[in-house]
Amino acid sequence: MEASPNTAAPQTEEMPKSSPLPNVGDLIFVGVCQLLLYMRPNYLFSDGSTGWHLVTGQHVLTSHAIPRVDLMSYTFTGKPWVAYEWLSDAIMAFIVNIGGLGTLACVVALSIALLVLSLYQRMRSEGAHFAACMFFSLAGLIASANHWLVRPHLFTFWGVYLFYVRLEDFYRNKISAKRLFAWLLPTMLIWVNCHPAFLFGFAICGLYLCVTTGSALAAPGDDSLAPYKLSRAVRTKQAVTLLVLLVALVATTFINPYGIELYKYIREYLHGTSILAVTDEFKSPDFKGNLHAIFLEILMSLFALGLFLRGRVTVPTLAMCIAFNHLALTSVRNISLYATVVLPALGRLFATAKGGWLTPSSPLGKQLQKFQKATGEFDKQERVSNYHLLPILYAVVVLVMTVFALPGAVKSTFDPEIQPVATLDYIAQNKLPAEHGFNFDNWGGIIRYKLNMPVYIDDRADFYGEQFYQDYGRICETKPGWQELLDKKQIDWILFPKESFLANALKLDKNWQLKSSDQASVLYTRVK
Repeated sequence: MEASPNTAAPQTEEMPKSSPLPNVGDLIFVGVCQLLLYMRPNYLFSDGSTGWHLVTGQHVLTSHAIPRVDLMSYTFTGKPWVAYEWLSDAIMAFIVNIGGLGTLACVVALSIALLVLSLYQRMRSEGAHFAACMFFSLAGLIASANHWLVRPHLFTFWGVYLFYVRLEDFYRNKISAKRLFAWLLPTMLIWVNCHPAFLFGFAICGLYLCVTTGSALAAPGDDSLAPYKLSRAVRTKQAVTLLVLLVALVATTFINPYGIELYKYIREYLHGTSILAVTDEFKSPDFKGNLHAIFLEILMSLFALGLFLRGRVTVPTLAMCIAFNHLALTSVRNISLYATVVLPALGRLFATAKGGWLTPSSPLGKQLQKFQKATGEFDKQERVSNYHLLPILYAVVVLVMTVFALPGAVKSTFDPEIQPVATLDYIAQNKLPAEHGFNFDNWGGIIRYKLNMPVYIDDRADFYGEQFYQDYGRICETKPGWQELLDKKQIDWILFPKESFLANALKLDKNWQLKSSDQASVLYTRVK
């Protein structure tokens, strides 16, 4: 029906002007940084493998060459090695050279906090209420915090996020092909030299290519799970673009120091399933009281609830969430990636547009309607507070403090509660010979970094081989023949965690004597 000339034009709601005031995401940003830099200043260095990454990075910076053989152990001196994270290692070492471990912790904390802020902003842009976005952000934080470490996988966090949101925007026809290429090709160039999980980029792009091709072959824009119904011609053009992008991404990955050898090394690494199976970060989540696993369940439940109530996600987003949900259930290291993928989807599913996500007739729906009405003005104003001056100011202040070691600067280092300190001093002071030492694998990087001495083993699960790991495991668990192995390998000193099987066995063995101990470790030497 046409409106009569006298009909008043519909009133459009006036949006508030942009404001420099901080929004809730800015406050979460500061909260994450405060937690990691001041409340738990050593948390980021909870993993000893940071040590060997720094050693590799220092080698790259000082020698101006990419490592080709092992730098860490005395057991495999000269063995060919592909340092596939060389660029991230060099970046970390460069930051340490500027301002020490505190500055490195600051940069990593800021990077994590910025990712959280980006996820918050993405949820807000999808139409979710600030309170829902805040809750989803906090749930994602707790679920993924188990992998907040100074390690190259931070580049994978950002790689997955950028690939997902840019491809999703392209699928919705919000960005051009030119802009898509401008984002993803440089991202892949950095990613391939920083972390082997760059393969996720192929998988994500391939997933969007398959879904877009399917949409093009179906009825015009037939995408029953989303409102983005584009014509067959547009979908076909998108599919061709994604195919070209996928080829370009593959070509870009060969811009690395090792060429095709990088792929061969990754293939061998993935085939080492028996070694990966006993590595903690590759194990499935423990849902019996583990806080990170509990919040993983919460995120999964929220996603299922959102699908039941609204179902307003695109097919590729649904596929992404299912795929990364599976990855998170098979390996704790992937929980962070699942949170990165599912949070934007939750923002879409729980968007408050068009009356909210529950009918006002239900009791809960009425209460939510009241809450939305009471917070409506703040929600509108908060949505346009996008200057992010608070995070910028905070980042500048803490960076200046750490670089110039001003009062109150960050004092982050390897955690003495779980890593050796006094025992390392004893090794250095008494000049214990490196080639007769036996160490806990996760401490190999710390020993190599702090004492500048080669080690028996570190935690590069892809490097040492199954037989070597089997011998190492037999000694660790004091299985039959462990003493003979120590004799055969001419081990004269052992650095291991307190209360480990090996430490308790050495305590009762008259052939070994305790020389030093601290909160985390014990050092035994052979009685001559």
